[in-house]
Amino acid sequence: MEFNKVIIWGFPIHTHTHSYIHGGWFKAFKSLGYNTYWFHDKDYPQNFDYTNCLFITEGYADNNIPIVESSIYFVHICRNPEKYLNKVKRLIEIRYLVDHIKDVNYNYVLDKNKCDKISEATYYEKLKDNGGIARFHNNPIPMQYECIYTCWATDLLPDEIKEENINLPRDNCIYWCGSYSAGNNPELRKFVEESERNGISVKFNNPWHRPLSYEQVQELTMKSKLSPDIRCSGDPNKIRQGETGTCHKTIGYIPCRILKAISYGHLGITNSKRVYELLEKKVIYNDDESKLFYEGIKECENYELIKEQMKIVKEKHTYVNRINDLLEVLKKLY
Repeated sequence: MEFNKVIIWGFPIHTHTHSYIHGGWFKAFKSLGYNTYWFHDKDYPQNFDYTNCLFITEGYADNNIPIVESSIYFVHICRNPEKYLNKVKRLIEIRYLVDHIKDVNYNYVLDKNKCDKISEATYYEKLKDNGGIARFHNNPIPMQYECIYTCWATDLLPDEIKEENINLPRDNCIYWCGSYSAGNNPELRKFVEESERNGISVKFNNPWHRPLSYEQVQELTMKSKLSPDIRCSGDPNKIRQGETGTCHKTIGYIPCRILKAISYGHLGITNSKRVYELLEKKVIYNDDESKLFYEGIKECENYELIKEQMKIVKEKHTYVNRINDLLEVLKKLY
């Protein structure tokens, strides 16, 4: 083994949406028996042995991360690869599994033909420069490091995904846990309008104003009449300026929301073609969010279909699967 400890160096829970991703990594590594720790820039031990560690971090949360020659670093949004290069054992950037993206952090097109396929959810590439980072895109600096393109996963472990949850009683309400306004997600608004037109209310929880625990989000999701994943087409002002980062529906961003919902016992419902394809075309998909509501309602008690979806998530889309992908990448010579 190339490491003897795992360190999640990230956002404290509930302080950032990515803190829930860090929570998923932490929980799964611990479940697999690894010596796993979760530190962050404002709370970490000074006298800890940071040698031979596998670090998972994020480029906006790594200000005080120890740079250790014998350790491996997986960095999401690696804004400054030069911080790590030639100073650590390996640097592997974690990028979004999207067709293309242009935003404040990234500017790249994913060409899977240039990558090694690790799994349906993870692709590996050896980079020759830092041009995929937005601020270096037009004037890339030659440098060699590694990169994976992947998506997040459900926060449940495989043995926590239970078919019996399909039969839980549902409220006549959709609980949407996540930031939302009609302006920033008109696609969801279309779905909400059809829901309310049919007597099913929609209640929102904004995690930036009142963050909920894993358990609370899971409880509300399980009680929900439907638990759709609706990707937005983006902020029109940003799109006019050439930015695509907010255009999840367009760029093929794969969210963890639908993976969680399915793992909790819900029917998978999405307006994203890429999500539909990743989940083997077994989820309910329609590009028209108004029609999607009716298709979801029609199939929401199709328990055999839900079981089939749960099997896919359990076998392929937990953080245990993502960890296995990371370990497979470490087998590659660099």
